[in-house]
Amino acid sequence: MATGFASALSEGQPAQLDLGEEAVPCLVVGFSGPDVVLAPGGHIPEEAIDPRNVSFLLIEAGGTLHALKAQVREGFSDGELVATLLDPFRLQRRMFSRAPLVLPAHVRPLGSQESQVTTFTRDISAGGLRIARQSSYQPADVHEIVLGLVQANREINATAETVRETDKDVSLSFVEIAPEDRLILAQLTFAYHRRSAA
Repeated sequence: MATGFASALSEGQPAQLDLGEEAVPCLVVGFSGPDVVLAPGGHIPEEAIDPRNVSFLLIEAGGTLHALKAQVREGFSDGELVATLLDPFRLQRRMFSRAPLVLPAHVRPLGSQESQVTTFTRDISAGGLRIARQSSYQPADVHEIVLGLVQANREINATAETVRETDKDVSLSFVEIAPEDRLILAQLTFAYHRRSAA
């Protein structure tokens, strides 16, 4: 496993997609596991977007240019691409993009019959969230979480383990979440970074 990739990939980072005949400048919109969502800064030939072809995603990390093998396909939004990394490099600690989105949240220790504590998120990702620590917060290893997606009139129910606590925040990593809810959170973070890149 390669080292030196601790912060190699971040939202809004410039990159280049080497398609063989040409290299196209891109911005990293977000990432989810091995998939990197890109906003190309130039024309991409249609024949280059074939998931059977191998391309290279060029990124700079620590003063060194790295070429990562990837298969490229059309993205979720017009003009976006998804590069699925084929190299076994772990680009950073996080597996999912996160965004500083504020959502209402209810938390309580798993299995507790106490009332849920109402708080709000400081940031979210498809892998977890960071919430504001309220005075009524009850520390626990694992919590039941309910996130309110007010505009969508929907709730996300999940179980998350405590990763880190400070006087002001609690960071939690999902241990149980429905696949469609994880996808919704990934889409929210991509939408945030898409707006930021525009």
